Amino acid sequence: MVSGLPLSCIPIGARGIISSVMGDIRNRDRLMELGFTKDAEVMALHKSPAGDPTAYYIKGSVMALRKEDADNILIKFREEY
Repeated sequence: MVSGLPLSCIPIGARGIISSVMGDIRNRDRLMELGFTKDAEVMALHKSPAGDPTAYYIKGSVMALRKEDADNILIKFREEY
């Protein structure tokens, strides 16, 4: 069973670790090519004025994802010190 919270649900400024990337093969491969891979750290930076898409910082880059794509990325919150 896959566990985690959808990336689209984390608050702005929060960080998490990707536990899995789901969806059809084409979308899953595209997200992984963008850097959204298992065990990568990701941080929600800001939402567009309309609320969608949201910008995420991952592997030294900023990527904007629509909610429907971010729903396919499950994360676990990074344990703080």
